[in-house]
Amino acid sequence: MNDYDPIAPFYDIEHARFDEDLSLYMNFAGLCGSPLLELACGSGRLLVPLAREGYELTGVDSSSNMLHLAREALEQAGVAARCKLVQENMYSLHLGQQFRLAFIALGSFGHVWTRKEQRQTLATVRNHLVPGGRFILDISNADVRYMEHLSGQLLHQGTWPRDDGALLSHFVSPASSPTRRLLELTHFYEVHRQGEAVRRTVITTHLYLFERNEVELLLEEAGFIITGVYGDYELSPFEHDSPRMIFITEARK
Repeated sequence: MNDYDPIAPFYDIEHARFDEDLSLYMNFAGLCGSPLLELACGSGRLLVPLAREGYELTGVDSSSNMLHLAREALEQAGVAARCKLVQENMYSLHLGQQFRLAFIALGSFGHVWTRKEQRQTLATVRNHLVPGGRFILDISNADVRYMEHLSGQLLHQGTWPRDDGALLSHFVSPASSPTRRLLELTHFYEVHRQGEAVRRTVITTHLYLFERNEVELLLEEAGFIITGVYGDYELSPFEHDSPRMIFITEARK
């Protein structure tokens, strides 16, 4: 079982209404045209609206449960024919196709935390782009770095209603590495109803905390030209305390 399979339905509920980054991808999809490639596509949060706009897409994720939810969402929206779903790791992908635009959204690249696999992932993306094709890499910055100084604490990420009337709560306990820019995150997903026992699912993930200069070096080594680095989804200039670190790049011809 993939590490993210047990939390797929929880992740889907937690991010169902998040669309702050959608305009960014819509705008670049309009500039680049089909086909589009999303790596770590999860449950289809971005795939569905992009497919509704008529784009042809391929979504890749390592979790079969995430892809099952994505397939259901695409079918319910009537756009499944426009999107191919592939279960594979980002760093070992061989699709036999090239794309005009690729992207890794919402900090998912941080879950690739060994240097070897980071390099392999970016090389894989480059190999799947046409010359001059665009690649957008969205990395968490200040919006997760605060956890570095909260090791051992239990942080409430939010509570959301489920369709069956139960409530879903997400708590996370971070632990910082003393030698590496790496967070170990223990997630507690709790489903509860008034007067009933709480059902808890626990999973541990790792999140690499990137610095701007190392991402720039990794991208350049992989064959990308960086055309802009931004700090939020409105493409404001990047600063050290910006919430996001968003790289807009082109595949070197």
